[in-house]
Amino acid sequence: MSNTSLDSDPPASPLLPLETYRIKSLPPNAYYIPSFLTPQESTTLLLQISNHPWTSLTHRRLQPHPAPLTPSGHLLTTKSLPEYLVSPIIDRILSLSFTSPCSSSVESGSDKNGNGIFTNSPHSRPNHVLINEYPPGTGISPHEDGAAYFPVVCTVSLGAHIILQVTPKRKDTIDDNSNREEEENNPPKIYKIFQEPNSLLITTDEMYTEHLHGIEAVEVDEGLTDKTVANWELLGDETKIRILEGGGRVRREEVRISLTYRDVLKVKDAGKVFGGRVLGRR
Repeated sequence: MSNTSLDSDPPASPLLPLETYRIKSLPPNAYYIPSFLTPQESTTLLLQISNHPWTSLTHRRLQPHPAPLTPSGHLLTTKSLPEYLVSPIIDRILSLSFTSPCSSSVESGSDKNGNGIFTNSPHSRPNHVLINEYPPGTGISPHEDGAAYFPVVCTVSLGAHIILQVTPKRKDTIDDNSNREEEENNPPKIYKIFQEPNSLLITTDEMYTEHLHGIEAVEVDEGLTDKTVANWELLGDETKIRILEGGGRVRREEVRISLTYRDVLKVKDAGKVFGGRVLGRR
């Protein structure tokens, strides 16, 4: 038997009720699931990703599936996501329940009680995946995902760890100078989320709408302790030992690949859109 066969890979652990994975030290709501994928599933997925073309940016590369969004936040295709991005990831995401035990075979947008994380989204499931590549030393400035998506983000990490930094949005006031002075005297709290390889991070509610998230462009993450890492209690034992033995420092030695799953609100068939424009001119 080939050593790349999925049959040789232990199955992923059964998913527990979503509340089990909530990061309690963060504002509502963020959930962290370590070992969401098995090592073999991760390896197979990375191979599939490598077979598709990348779009190169200044310091990193990305792949939008099934297509990039327009500047106005529209998805101009009704094509489905490729199967390798659906199974097992979306199947497991859709099985997550806020109240009851999960089954990895659920394929609808909610569990039998109707309380899945995409139950109320327009398409009842993610319809877009953005794949980003982060070599050691690269990052991304603090930003928000915005109004183009239903306010649930599911991010799978592959290949290496990353530290996601989350900060509250700046609150605009009439007296901007006073607001700036207050921020200088009381800088906003920075939350650190340690994302292990093969893990899943879910953000929604206030964590989606009222916070920015980014990644520092460093080769070594520092100052990591049980007090500074928001999801410390949910990390694997090997990760905790690695952090402690490194004195709170962890070097980024491998390329990290992220898969961000979201439901784009506005979807149109590009053929009908552009076809209609052409016909309208005749």
